[in-house]
Amino acid sequence: MVASLLSSSLMSSSRATAVTTRSRDATAASATRALFAGVGPNDPGCSVAVARAGRIVFAEAYGSADLSRRVAMTTKTVVDIGSVSKQFTATAVAILLNRGQLRLGDRLDTYVGGLPSWSARVTIDQLIHHTSGIADYIDLLSDNGVDDTVRSTDADALAALRAAPTLAFTPGRSFEYSNSNYFLLGQIVQRVTGHGVGKFVGREIFRPLKLDALMDAAARLPGKARSYAWDGTAWVSADSAWLQLGDGGIQTTPTQLVRWASQYWAPTVGGPSINTVRWIGAVQTDEPGVRYGFGMQETNDPDLGRVLFHDGNWGGFSTSFEVLPSRGLAVAGTCTSGDLDIAQTDWASEVVAAWARP
Repeated sequence: MVASLLSSSLMSSSRATAVTTRSRDATAASATRALFAGVGPNDPGCSVAVARAGRIVFAEAYGSADLSRRVAMTTKTVVDIGSVSKQFTATAVAILLNRGQLRLGDRLDTYVGGLPSWSARVTIDQLIHHTSGIADYIDLLSDNGVDDTVRSTDADALAALRAAPTLAFTPGRSFEYSNSNYFLLGQIVQRVTGHGVGKFVGREIFRPLKLDALMDAAARLPGKARSYAWDGTAWVSADSAWLQLGDGGIQTTPTQLVRWASQYWAPTVGGPSINTVRWIGAVQTDEPGVRYGFGMQETNDPDLGRVLFHDGNWGGFSTSFEVLPSRGLAVAGTCTSGDLDIAQTDWASEVVAAWARP
């Protein structure tokens, strides 16, 4: 009799918890939709996903994936996630570190030849943490008149870096975000493995996790969204023709990103110590209270606890990715134009807060 009453009590408690969770999730979903209410069918699109404990609990899309063809944005529409790609390049490096094929103290010139003498003073550790002082190749190419609508390759980026005679500061002395760091890490992965960084990431990360993602800036994927910029009177194409990898180049969806996020609390790729490796030597950024590790930033929120995050903005696409490891919560989203009003807000933090409410 006592056992029966106890079992009945536990079942009632479980039902009540489930009802409360559904109610809170419904409130969070409404709050998320409200943020994107201004994105209409004739606007560039946005796609947003939320996952809890590795399970997607919210995924919706708004606006258009292709304005000229009147194609609606969906949760399966592929986008370019820009610098959010950096965590995957960093994970590739961490895998090679754990295998003993690299060391954080290894010099850049050991793997990439033909660069100026400063390459002998820069280490993999400094590339990972943006403390190398190397100029951003994107700025260098842009200063040389290479618009991102004109085809540009790895060779072009390396040539621009070879023409950069000095560093901005002594390596290791300061933090300065530079896409060159992760582009060069991609080159190092290629030298060590004999494969392009995109192929290595696909084989060692995407395939084992069954993620529908591709690191290939040149890929012509069916169903990929077009990106846009506002020229003052109309939306115009902003698609980039640059092909460099390592610092960016991943094509995927927010739903795949939030599935990937579980690697930050229950890693299955790279060995059980990989999340320790990711924060070895993490450095203070130029934003108070924020550290940079292996392709992700970290801060501590008084209400949410530890938050990992990274944004990406490239070729018109604007992506945000946030993870609360202790709660098993992840949020990701991309808008196909950084000129949309919502893309210029900290919407991801608002969505995280909505779904993290106890």
